[in-house]
Amino acid sequence: MPLSKHPTIGFVTCAEQRHLTADDLILAAALKRRGAKVVPIVWSEMPPQSLACDLLLLRSCWDYHLQPQAFVVWVAEAYRSATVINAPEIVCWNMDKHYLLDLQAAGFAVPKTVVLEQGARVVVEAMMDSAGFTQAVIKPAISLSAYETYLVPAEEAPRFQDKVSALLHDRAMLVQEFVPEIKTSGEWSLVFLGGEFSHAVSKLPKNGDFRVQHEYGASHELAPPPPSVLQTASAILARFAPQALYCRADMVVRPQGATLMELELIDPVLHFELAPEAAEKMAGLIFPSKV
Repeated sequence: MPLSKHPTIGFVTCAEQRHLTADDLILAAALKRRGAKVVPIVWSEMPPQSLACDLLLLRSCWDYHLQPQAFVVWVAEAYRSATVINAPEIVCWNMDKHYLLDLQAAGFAVPKTVVLEQGARVVVEAMMDSAGFTQAVIKPAISLSAYETYLVPAEEAPRFQDKVSALLHDRAMLVQEFVPEIKTSGEWSLVFLGGEFSHAVSKLPKNGDFRVQHEYGASHELAPPPPSVLQTASAILARFAPQALYCRADMVVRPQGATLMELELIDPVLHFELAPEAAEKMAGLIFPSKV
């Protein structure tokens, strides 16, 4: 992607992160050292036609799940006048967790998943019984940061019936088998830059929880991933997003093998605070020429 000597690079973010996240600030500093100008772009407040950027990086736009169609339109419109990374076609495929069915069809291990389409009428208890779920994670097909995500034991399913029915009124939902290994062994987040493995972070939820985000008290530690996890994540990326400049694959080690929980191609935290050299690598991929 040819850029001018002093390009303006927009970091697409949300109103809550209008001053950019710690992760983004590390990358922004690396780009500024190369001569680039970095500006935050709150996508919901900035008409795409008014942008004056040479390049747009989708970074911390962590509210797109609240207006998914508006976000898709915004990205497509912005793409008419500037390069957008990752590209709009990646965004459209990855923002909806129906993509997990594509991975499953290709032979990759993902949690057993039942998709409930928008408007479906489902008895949660009967559906879980039919799927053989003793515990299930129920969440929207378009969601992030554990938004409207519930861990439902089979015996408590009736208590969630009204909530699930209400959510199904205007969105598709996923019902997934609960992966118990995430409580005991945690999750691996593998970061890829330019299609190559960069670094991995081991995430362990706090005692009694299953969520691995920092905001829910999980611990994060830089560590080398198990070979099987790296091999599987690399194969998934090569198959489904070889053109992605950045990617995070969230994996869990199970007796049946390395299992993909999420393939994050839109706005993942890349954990530059634990691997600052990776920010320099990404800056070089975006803007190779130093001044």
